[in-house]
Amino acid sequence: MFRVTPLFWIGVILAQILLLALFVYDYRISIVLVAGIVAVTVMLDRPIWAVGFMLGARISSTATTSFFTIGKVSVGMFEPVLLFTLIALTFKAVLVQKRLIRWWPWQPVYLAYFAWSSLGLLWCTKFSDGLKDIIGLCVILATNLVIICFIETWEDVKLMLWFWIITCATIGVLSMFGDKLGLTSYASMWKASAGGGRETGLGQQPNWYAMNLMFVIHSCGGFALIQKRPIVRWGLMLTTVWIFLSMMTSGSRGGAYSIVIGGFLAALGQPRFRAWFVGFAAVGIGLFALAYVGDLGDLDKGLDRISLNLGVLFTQDIRGMNWAACIGMFWDTHGIGIGPGGYIDNLQKYSDWLYHSVYRYPHGIFWGEVAHHGVIGVILLFGIVLSVTLMARDVIKYTKGTEAEVLAWSMPASMAGYFAWSFVEFNFDEKPFWEWLGLYTALYFVARRSWEAREKGLPGDIPKWTLNL
Repeated sequence: MFRVTPLFWIGVILAQILLLALFVYDYRISIVLVAGIVAVTVMLDRPIWAVGFMLGARISSTATTSFFTIGKVSVGMFEPVLLFTLIALTFKAVLVQKRLIRWWPWQPVYLAYFAWSSLGLLWCTKFSDGLKDIIGLCVILATNLVIICFIETWEDVKLMLWFWIITCATIGVLSMFGDKLGLTSYASMWKASAGGGRETGLGQQPNWYAMNLMFVIHSCGGFALIQKRPIVRWGLMLTTVWIFLSMMTSGSRGGAYSIVIGGFLAALGQPRFRAWFVGFAAVGIGLFALAYVGDLGDLDKGLDRISLNLGVLFTQDIRGMNWAACIGMFWDTHGIGIGPGGYIDNLQKYSDWLYHSVYRYPHGIFWGEVAHHGVIGVILLFGIVLSVTLMARDVIKYTKGTEAEVLAWSMPASMAGYFAWSFVEFNFDEKPFWEWLGLYTALYFVARRSWEAREKGLPGDIPKWTLNL
């Protein structure tokens, strides 16, 4: 039986760094290597590894590093890996007669949203823009189907979390040192970072870069607590701090707030988390103090932007102008919405300046739904939020007293922070939120099976553990 050792994880880290570096040099080399890895994974009948590479590609891929487009859809590292994992899923289903159709708690509401969005193609402003949005919704269904069907045990969940943590830590390394080593030079591509002091990861707008790293921070720290080997436990703790510092180099105020909001909500629900939250807050305050008195390079600039501009988030007129345009589109369509896509094409009617600027998007998922899908879209959006909340309640119940209890709290804590942040940034189909939700949904099924086994007096799949230790 294959044994996972520290040397194996070092190899995974080096492989990801090599693939990302080769992608910058010549994307075709990376595609061939990734395709080969996935093909070997399928032949070895371990499709769970294909899911891990899919998650890694999803987190690290950006529109800036895409190598061609089909219509208005960018194709980068993620799309070929998704295709291969879908093939692996079909291959697995044929061999072992695996059932591919599966229902999960938030799926009915999501399918209702998908149907309403697709219906909106009948009245959308530009069919090609609307179709691009629908394709994005199809990708969400495909990735979640892969994640939920392949991840079947607690060991699978932990393995995918390792892939996620290693990918985010690697992106942080490349972001902090890529420019200095001459490997990357993406800052000039975004107006928000053109003046320096705001990292972009592998070419993302700084706020999106922060959001990409934000999801795993709470869970990386929590995951460390259930590790039996001290070197692994402390390594994960240091990795948590590293990913947090990497996120702070983006200078994203929303990113900082989302971490605090997520941690605060988890602390309200779980007494043990309150002590951890206080400790994490002390570390954060210490970092801001160092930034104030010292020179920490890009980290110093990012922390300064967050700490010295706390009131700027809503004082600038850009967000308000976009929100006013969204409301205008809502009223002018009698609450039905303009349909998928088309925001930019309709924007000139409400603000010619915004239309010719780089700020022409709704600046918030809620506001995007108001403009695109009207009353029904907003209702379905909050329906998804409610169904995920109820699922999280069940996961917490199923994992009580087990190793997974930490993740049962920390994963929705990140989603709660993202939800608060989403009122001022992002689009509905943003990655990696949906992949994170897919992983949490897989945990829901694993935890439920383990809980049902324990109720029958049988040993569950998830080992016992307590947050009170």
